[in-house]
Amino acid sequence: MSSLEERFNRGLQMRDTMAAGDFRHFTLPGIDQLAPDLKRIVDEALFGSIWVRDELNLKQRCLCTLSALLTLGHLHLLRRHVERALNVGMSPEEVVEIFIQMTFYAGVPAVESAMSIAKEIFEERGIQLTPTTVYDTSLDADELHRKGIGVHEAHMGDITLYYTDDPNTPEMYLERLINEYNWGAIFSRPYLDARDRSMCALVAMTVMGHYDRQLRRRISGCLRVGMSPAEIMEVFIQLTLYGGYFNTRTAMRIARSVFNEEGVDAE
Repeated sequence: MSSLEERFNRGLQMRDTMAAGDFRHFTLPGIDQLAPDLKRIVDEALFGSIWVRDELNLKQRCLCTLSALLTLGHLHLLRRHVERALNVGMSPEEVVEIFIQMTFYAGVPAVESAMSIAKEIFEERGIQLTPTTVYDTSLDADELHRKGIGVHEAHMGDITLYYTDDPNTPEMYLERLINEYNWGAIFSRPYLDARDRSMCALVAMTVMGHYDRQLRRRISGCLRVGMSPAEIMEVFIQLTLYGGYFNTRTAMRIARSVFNEEGVDAE
């Protein structure tokens, strides 16, 4: 077991890696002046004990953190983590794509705010980004729906769980829109693969505290597209000090139950 001083030093090293020479990333405004003990705890527990773990790489941890901060509306901290993601090798296109992926989970207002922040950072850094336009507007609505159904089934298996007998209900109208646009138009985009997009969705549902069968299905879907049980559990660990340990500990228990049900070796 490492000493607290060793954890602290690892935390400073991780901060240094993500800061890329920008001293502002070593500061916690308000906390620095009012709660130095908390600053030390954050450096040890978050940066020196969680961010340094091997089960996810730095880009995956950035993906999880950006998804969580956008979902929770923590825009000031989101700015800092967009900068950190770029510093550790995430491309501008990947950052933008994470935000697009979150549209049906966090909502348009949150995504619009995140895009504004990313645009400002790209301009500050002189990053010239050519927007990716791959949405096929030549499709009709039925074609887009069929495409979405295929992607949805590839990710989640049986997708009839929320269907009703009457196709004209409000629930089925919404289900069709989700299949058309979330699955047909967004999940099939480039720059993030199926595992990345599933990870974004898992993050959003975890920090929002979704404990019902949707989270169970999402965990099962993550396994379906190739995420390992260790990676799923590590996503929850990564979120602990961003979304709160009540959410992450509960999600870990649900995941363990899903692994047992599906006969997956969680170790």
